[in-house]
Amino acid sequence: MKNLIVFCFAFTILTIGCEKFTKKDISGNWQAASLSEEGKPLKVNVDAIYFNFDENGGYEYSGTLKYKEKGSYYLQGDLLYTLDTINESSVEKAVRITKLTPDSLYLKMNASGKEQFLHLYKK
Repeated sequence: MKNLIVFCFAFTILTIGCEKFTKKDISGNWQAASLSEEGKPLKVNVDAIYFNFDENGGYEYSGTLKYKEKGSYYLQGDLLYTLDTINESSVEKAVRITKLTPDSLYLKMNASGKEQFLHLYKK
């Protein structure tokens, strides 16, 4: 019985400790600084790419070619999950947060099997 209590306590501590980032950490307006694919910079207008995250789990995204999303997000460990609610037939997407500081956000993504990295700065 004692081992079970110790296991449950350790599991609870590990689970709480696995929350790498919080909504407070990511909330705010983020502007793209660079986008690369397979280690090479992409020639896109990064000024058109931005995210807005709020602490209540809402987000907005603007990309190239006037693409927009708006919906909900949540964080699980180092993964950022988004669900667009304005575009029909949207599916939940996940990207990996590789680094998050008060003024920089680095995302690792997969675009049709190609590894992409997006670096954003906080406005």
